[in-house]
Amino acid sequence: MSKFTPLRNYAGFEHILNAIPTFAHQNGNVYGVAIEKQAGVRQLATIYRVRPGSNVAEEVHRYVGGGIDSAAQIAAGGCVIDPTGALHTWASAVPIGNPSITKTGFVGGFWEPIPGIDDPWGGGGGVNLLPAVATAPAWEAHSLTTGILVDIPSVFNVPRASAYLVRFTVNAPVANVRGRAGTEAVPYFFTVNSRPDGSDEMQQGWVPGPSCYISPAQGTPTVWFQVVGWSG
Repeated sequence: MSKFTPLRNYAGFEHILNAIPTFAHQNGNVYGVAIEKQAGVRQLATIYRVRPGSNVAEEVHRYVGGGIDSAAQIAAGGCVIDPTGALHTWASAVPIGNPSITKTGFVGGFWEPIPGIDDPWGGGGGVNLLPAVATAPAWEAHSLTTGILVDIPSVFNVPRASAYLVRFTVNAPVANVRGRAGTEAVPYFFTVNSRPDGSDEMQQGWVPGPSCYISPAQGTPTVWFQVVGWSG
């Protein structure tokens, strides 16, 4: 028997008319709309998001029928995230302040987009540059004694992607102490060697995502690891 997980604690609701997943983002977030009746004409269209690997539905936004976002119940709906990361929701509802066009007053329509709900789309393989270089305190002058698997989106607060453009700086008192970024299977995907005079060696290049394995070789370098952009 398959496990069924409710979207929320529905104690106090009258019934749930339907619940439909309507959009899957490139970053793995899944969106859907549930039509939830509280009482009388107070029937909601609630947008939920489930993140990758989670079984918890987050409430993203709620449209309220019965006088707030619709003069009567909200009867059905769906949503998507556009390329900029904005939420678009369409529904069957009764516009407030508008004359009834149909026999019952219900029409199909949409509310204004809500910006900044999720990451922008990856751009089909194009390069997306951040407005400013993303840094994390743990990766500024980090003494790299051992390999570490870094979840770049959570550590650097950047969109989830399949590849990242990074700025990698390595420092050591002698030459050829290495900082490497790649995967555990291929740790040398992007390698930066220290300089013989002990000054910083800074390079910019691509590493795999959303997680990247950062490791030392031939000594313990001090490294700065920063994110410039992403793709995919």
